[in-house]
Amino acid sequence: MEQFFAYDPHLNGSKGLIFIGDKLLVYRRDSRTENFPFYLDLAGGGKEINETPFETFQREVKEEFGLAIERRDISYVRRYPSQVVKGEFAYFPVVKLDSGAKTALVFGNEGLEYKLIDIEEFLNANDVWPGLQDKARDYLNSLNERR
Repeated sequence: MEQFFAYDPHLNGSKGLIFIGDKLLVYRRDSRTENFPFYLDLAGGGKEINETPFETFQREVKEEFGLAIERRDISYVRRYPSQVVKGEFAYFPVVKLDSGAKTALVFGNEGLEYKLIDIEEFLNANDVWPGLQDKARDYLNSLNERR
């Protein structure tokens, strides 16, 4: 997990699960994106110069949802090959916030809407950005392995 907080010259982006209480925060992409318009997506996105994977995720979550993510909020991280740029990597963090964080949500200008849904609904949806459901399943499997 420490790699998430350090500079990675091969970073492409960070996108992951944010649980608010027992619900998962997702949003619906809009038509202005060339990649998978109108699909469900998770918080996060591409890096800016000299950002760590955590800083990328933290900035994107603030821009997209108005939430301030702290280091202590990260409970899981996994690094995957980027689906966008060959030879680069994307990080998949998991954040758990208490249900009171709902009141701090301020939806940004990316996407059509956000919603809080059950993880099962996310895993079973047929309109999710490709690969994100597999990464969410990897996270859930890691919970079973810890038991």
